[in-house]
Amino acid sequence: MFCEKCSSFLELVTTAATVPKTVESCEDIQWPYHKAVHHRTLHDLKRASDQYCHLCRIIYNTPSEWERDSLLKDVFEPLDVVLYFDASNGKYPVFSVEFREAASNSVRISKRMVASCSGLLEDHELATTLKRCSISPNGSTGDEGALELAAFWTKTCVYNHGKCRPPMSANAALFLPTRLLDVSDGAIRLIETVHEIAESADKNFVALSHCWGLVPIIRTVKANYDEHRQGIAPEQLSKTFREAIHTTRKLGYRYIWIDSLCIKQDDPTDWAAEAATMCDVYQCAVLTIAAAHAPGGDVGCFAERDGLLHLPFYVELPTNPMTRVQFTSYGRTKEVGGGDPALYGRAWVLQEQILSPRMLIFDGQQIKWECLTMHGSESSPTSGTTRHSLYQKHIRSGIMDDVEYFDFGDEETAYISGARLKHQYWCYVVMDYTHRGMTMSKDRLVALAGIGKALGRHTKSEYKAGLWSDYFTIGLLWSIAHNEIFLMSAATNFDIEKNEKIRHKEDLAPSWSWASVTAPVMYASNELLSYDDICKIINVSVTDGLDKQRGRAEIRGHVRHGYVNAIYPYAIREAAKTYPHMTVVAPSGNLGLEVMNFKDRVFHPNDFFLYSEVAPTSGSKDASNQHLTTHGNFRFVRGSFRPDELIDPAQEITFIAIAQQHFSAQLETRLNSHQDDDALKVHSLALVPTGKVEGEYRRVGLAIWDECAWYGYLCGWKAVRDRIIEKPGRWTESGRYTKESRWDKMRRKFGWDDLELYEETKKGGHDHAYEADRLPDLEKYHKDVRVEERILVIV
Repeated sequence: MFCEKCSSFLELVTTAATVPKTVESCEDIQWPYHKAVHHRTLHDLKRASDQYCHLCRIIYNTPSEWERDSLLKDVFEPLDVVLYFDASNGKYPVFSVEFREAASNSVRISKRMVASCSGLLEDHELATTLKRCSISPNGSTGDEGALELAAFWTKTCVYNHGKCRPPMSANAALFLPTRLLDVSDGAIRLIETVHEIAESADKNFVALSHCWGLVPIIRTVKANYDEHRQGIAPEQLSKTFREAIHTTRKLGYRYIWIDSLCIKQDDPTDWAAEAATMCDVYQCAVLTIAAAHAPGGDVGCFAERDGLLHLPFYVELPTNPMTRVQFTSYGRTKEVGGGDPALYGRAWVLQEQILSPRMLIFDGQQIKWECLTMHGSESSPTSGTTRHSLYQKHIRSGIMDDVEYFDFGDEETAYISGARLKHQYWCYVVMDYTHRGMTMSKDRLVALAGIGKALGRHTKSEYKAGLWSDYFTIGLLWSIAHNEIFLMSAATNFDIEKNEKIRHKEDLAPSWSWASVTAPVMYASNELLSYDDICKIINVSVTDGLDKQRGRAEIRGHVRHGYVNAIYPYAIREAAKTYPHMTVVAPSGNLGLEVMNFKDRVFHPNDFFLYSEVAPTSGSKDASNQHLTTHGNFRFVRGSFRPDELIDPAQEITFIAIAQQHFSAQLETRLNSHQDDDALKVHSLALVPTGKVEGEYRRVGLAIWDECAWYGYLCGWKAVRDRIIEKPGRWTESGRYTKESRWDKMRRKFGWDDLELYEETKKGGHDHAYEADRLPDLEKYHKDVRVEERILVIV
């Protein structure tokens, strides 16, 4: 809807435009330049804005609050509001506005863009919907103007998007949750679906994704179950629940599933049974409503705002059939930049995001839509940005497509396998999931089980305690990183400071599973595609428990023994209390500050670890500097040791090699290289005996041996600037490296022991060739390295 002045302005523009008979894109149109004094006072502009003129509303809200209070405080002052239409910078024109003093013609507020062309609007139904949205009440994301667009998205997807329908092989058409809330006829009642929904009745239901928060919310328990079956008064519900029910009704659905009300929260048997069907609940819901911005039930789904400022508008051109050109608003809103919404920082919500074929997202001042076919917002109804990352989209597609997930068709390059690329997406999901907040660490397995179960229906690979059987070796190579790499920005993300114990009170998963620790984990995502197995997985068995699993892995591989004086990630909070001098600094968002000062030697724990092949001579079990002397046991090995827990330096560790790759850095460019003659990087599990069964081990860390260190060689340069052991004087307080003088280099070369275990190997001194997917030849090892081939059992 436009006022008389805007209609006149647009008519002059469209009349002067050169428009061909058939318009296929905005680039086919030759637009004119047009400029006019639109309003003579701010009062006139505001009056047009208040009468729902879309363009005037955007223009009126363009100045900031400060500009309005200081430069435009007299609304009756003669002031020229100058509107521009300009396509001189390309085929996509823009609207701009400038505020000028009427008397002197001097600029009060300089020209700024208020709307830009975003393409043709070819969907007649969307155009009609946008028009209804612009004239309907829209002061909240729960008003009719907003939910009109939500209804359009839902209808379009349900009826037109075949890709967004669950495959029939998943029995999607037959599944109903055990209980639903019936919200028809103005009432709210908990029903048992098997008894109260007829076979021929409409079985469509909506699901809710929300944060429980710190304020207690209504729950169904044994004591109030019968009462909830009779009915629930609206005032008993949280604000989020009331608004989700309102949305469900406005969209024309009768049933909604809410976890706290549809599961008996104090009945472990019922909770376990319902948790096992969680993947079907979200996958088979016609729609999931996400209260994304709300950290708790007291906040609600809806937010007050001016919806007209978010909606695009369109200009009609006199063609047959009519051509509509859409413009996206850039009017100033109260929305400010920030991190991800609260909901997306919660671990349980990841499976709700991935399993739901359709999501209606209440994301602060806008509602948004995401399905497999389309994503949109009020600003860009059928395009724009999405909060789903690439890996989430691929996992969602794998769950919805009725084909083998790890089958990449015929697409395969000389360097990467398409199936392994698919597995890389799973590794990203694990990293995403473990970096999210979780109230109860005992839910570590079960909160992701829905995705594992759903994806497991589309692959022959078996889901085993968070890993996939066909990619088990790569799945083993998780670690607790020394530095912050996987960055997430929701306030509800995993809180390292509050995570007092790195291991669960009771074992939830095998020690080789990432679920066995409570902290965020990482995979070396940039290296996943180039690993080669150098071990043999003989057997992997896992119990079938949903929230607690025991497992056993038999692996044949090359084994070494030694001792490690571990450097601990900040995420292992017990280490920060026990071994503060051996724990890296807290994550600050600045990489590289995790350098350690040990025995007058500075190094980064991603570059070296302290290793000895013989037991420490000191009688103390404390991981202190006394364990390292110039002629002591521990020396530096190139690579990284990433512990899973506290490790006594006097505890002998058994290392089993799992995978390796050619990995080197070009001296001139520092770019990573994977050529056949490059040095070997070996990934091994660090194990200790369980003490329960002879020959049985458990994992305590991941050891990465760089530049052939696993084989007892150093096939790299000691002079590489970003991988040297240096005296503390070479580092500033901020952790920055300062330039090394010629004298420093001479002293380093002739008068100072850097305590590296292996001497630099001359070129050609160690053969780097190997066959993938088989154990290396024992002859590849240095004569001083004690290595053996064994079968180990890891639990």
